[in-house]
Amino acid sequence: MENIASPLDLLTSLKIAFVERDEAADAFDVFKQDAIMAHEPSPADAPAISSDDAADAAAGEVDAFDAEVRGLLAAASDADVIAAYRATEGEVGDPAAEALLGEIRRRQLTA
Repeated sequence: MENIASPLDLLTSLKIAFVERDEAADAFDVFKQDAIMAHEPSPADAPAISSDDAADAAAGEVDAFDAEVRGLLAAASDADVIAAYRATEGEVGDPAAEALLGEIRRRQLTA
């Protein structure tokens, strides 16, 4: 894990992690759709990729990105977490702002 040197580095790292997560989710959806279309089973056959397989793969990707975000937040000082949150607009729906606010609440800090 990289060493976070400033609150803006923390915020940038979080934003990059969320962009990578979204790109991976989009790529997985395309892959899943292509795989299902390429291996469309006959009515008597089971599909090549089951919904359970797809869900397991997606869950693994989500877990990896969640671990990255948890690691970034855990490595940051209280002051960096607060400063990084203040550098956001605090909008609902902004995953970096929401993650930082969640960490502030978890640590019982005052933003």
